[in-house]
Amino acid sequence: MSKHSSPYSSARRRWLQTWLGACMGSLVAPRLLAQNPKSGEDDVLRLTTELVLVNVTVMDGQGNYVRGLRQEDFRIFQDGVAQRIEHFSAENAPFCAAIMIDASDSMRTKLRAARAAAAHFQSLIRADDAVAVYTFGNEVERVQDFSSARMVNPRLWELRARGRTRLYDGLRVVIEALDARPEQRRAIVLISDGADTASDTHPPAVIHEAAQADVLVYAIDLHDPQFPSRSPAEVRHAAWLAELATTTGGRYIRSPGGTHLETHFGAIVEELRAQYTIGFYPPQGYDGLTHEIRVLVRRPNVTWRARKSYT
Repeated sequence: MSKHSSPYSSARRRWLQTWLGACMGSLVAPRLLAQNPKSGEDDVLRLTTELVLVNVTVMDGQGNYVRGLRQEDFRIFQDGVAQRIEHFSAENAPFCAAIMIDASDSMRTKLRAARAAAAHFQSLIRADDAVAVYTFGNEVERVQDFSSARMVNPRLWELRARGRTRLYDGLRVVIEALDARPEQRRAIVLISDGADTASDTHPPAVIHEAAQADVLVYAIDLHDPQFPSRSPAEVRHAAWLAELATTTGGRYIRSPGGTHLETHFGAIVEELRAQYTIGFYPPQGYDGLTHEIRVLVRRPNVTWRARKSYT
């Protein structure tokens, strides 16, 4: 699999250049002009791709999404040092999402619910959103490319459960696909009922790639506690999924046996639409190291989630 030389793909570079020139350029233009008023396209690309973007979900004490916040309600820190917010957007921005469905042998009784939930998710999107569908069993397969249609590809209904579980390999493939997308809000919705059994990719590499690509992970665990208890490997896997979701600013969701999957999917769509996106320039530029991110929301009686690091 190819490696990225930077955390931003060429497609995202093109989008960022367009975004800069389309009225939002005031957020970064002063810095550009201060450096060189006659600088050309290369400077525009270089400066805009330096932005670190962080998506933030804010909720009140009743679990409702808090809307209507302004830039001054947020603070962001890198490695404990406050950073100036250079970009801010509130709610309703387009998103792209990749639905990942476990199609291994253990999913035989749950695959129907997973297919229906994916179709429901697709039915809720808007014209400027995009959704792809991937499966992972013996192989990682893209069942549907990114699409704004409100109906899933008919191939989804032909899925059959078989083989082992290449979950980590699948995550890496999907993260790379999302990294090539132009949208600011990018997410993986992962449905699985057990541990990885066949991947060549190691878990730390997945977390690293997710940090590079600004991807939120919503991990939906279908294991049913009424059935035989989990092996130590499955327990470790569930803990890792929870860590991946928390680190990226997503959520780890238990849905025993696949119950209420459509409800969970609808809630994820609502959350992606209610988020805030803030951006800052890293003081050291992109140095190849992993840096801690901490977001502070200056409103009483609210909680929030955001990714905790970037590379």
